[in-house]
Amino acid sequence: MHAAGVSPSQAPPAAILAVDLYGTALVLEEFGNVIARGGAVVVIASQSGHCLGALTPEENTALATTPADELLTLPMLQPGRVADSLHAYQLAKRGDSLPVMAEAVRWGKRGARINAISPGIIFTPLAKDEMAGPRGGGYRRMIELSPAGRGGTPDEVGAVGALLLGPDGAFITGSDFLMDGGVTASYFYGELAPQ
Repeated sequence: MHAAGVSPSQAPPAAILAVDLYGTALVLEEFGNVIARGGAVVVIASQSGHCLGALTPEENTALATTPADELLTLPMLQPGRVADSLHAYQLAKRGDSLPVMAEAVRWGKRGARINAISPGIIFTPLAKDEMAGPRGGGYRRMIELSPAGRGGTPDEVGAVGALLLGPDGAFITGSDFLMDGGVTASYFYGELAPQ
């Protein structure tokens, strides 16, 4: 499982793109070159990538297929277009889940699988930093107004990861599993919808 990353309260936009986006792309490229038949990987993305507005088909393709060493040169990722850390985080997390689809094709030729999990607020040290940061009120509101009415636990994410990595998930590849207690559903169709 690949879960490295920094949150919007922990780093400026350039660092988020470098760690969360470029770092993940580099890991996927390198693992894809050596992964053995029967291997499986899960990338931890975020529901935040699902709340990012629509990108153009060209931008989606660029995030999915641009080689890691060229990724941070994409026009859509330049400082003039990515001004704040939340936007950088959303782009990075969308850019973590899209390559999973593209890599699934390449990895399939090696007999391996790759998937992503996009968790919502999971009570980890990163989430605790966010809850104590300037966006803490917004995160508490997301939890309160989500259909589940609570945040998640690392064990719940681990259970989905175990499915995706194990024999019961052998038919699953190139997928992104959104598990956020319904926050994204409420963001688009409920009380969390932007006004």
